[in-house]
Amino acid sequence: MTDVVRAFDEESLACARVLAELTPPEFARPTSCPPWTVAELIAHVTAAIARVPDGLAAPAPSRADLDAAGYYHPRIFDATANAERVAAAQYAAAAQPDQADLVAAFDHQRRRSMDGIARQPPDRLIVTRWGDGMALREFLLTRVVELVLHGLDLAAALDRPVWATPTAAALVTGFLGVDTAATRLGWDQPTALAKGSGRAPLDPNEQAELARIPLRPFG
Repeated sequence: MTDVVRAFDEESLACARVLAELTPPEFARPTSCPPWTVAELIAHVTAAIARVPDGLAAPAPSRADLDAAGYYHPRIFDATANAERVAAAQYAAAAQPDQADLVAAFDHQRRRSMDGIARQPPDRLIVTRWGDGMALREFLLTRVVELVLHGLDLAAALDRPVWATPTAAALVTGFLGVDTAATRLGWDQPTALAKGSGRAPLDPNEQAELARIPLRPFG
């Protein structure tokens, strides 16, 4: 799990450093994940990484039902589930009106996750919020996906350069299936992440290139 653990550690730390620099008005900015504000999107990502230690605290399941790609299957992220996670992030942000508390909660869950991971064997299985079993490495990859792609959303809302760290960015472009296409098209990592995840428009040549590969969904 060395690569995905390193990616999670580096990416979550990079995000924590950016969040610590935010000014109060920046937390109220809208994001490209409506209806969330920056504060609400931070609360969502905090909840996403908290699922690592929470899942590890439960008994390990007997088998792995999903891999990282299967985690984002439309049958899991349906309209009801999406409405619930939107509301949960709004509630969590409203419960922490002091932005310093919101940032501290993110950093706490980041550290809690790393502490939990460090005590696990490589073949550890983890139960997801939906009750499915996953290999810890596969589940941790979904957390890296959340950190990197929502990091793009936060960077855009905050008018800041994309801070995706190299190991994490490489894992996510590979997960999205656009790493080879990115090389052929001459995309840098931020461009590959934005276009591969549907966060930036494609020109006709790019559309034709991506039509040749099976893109993975991101919920």
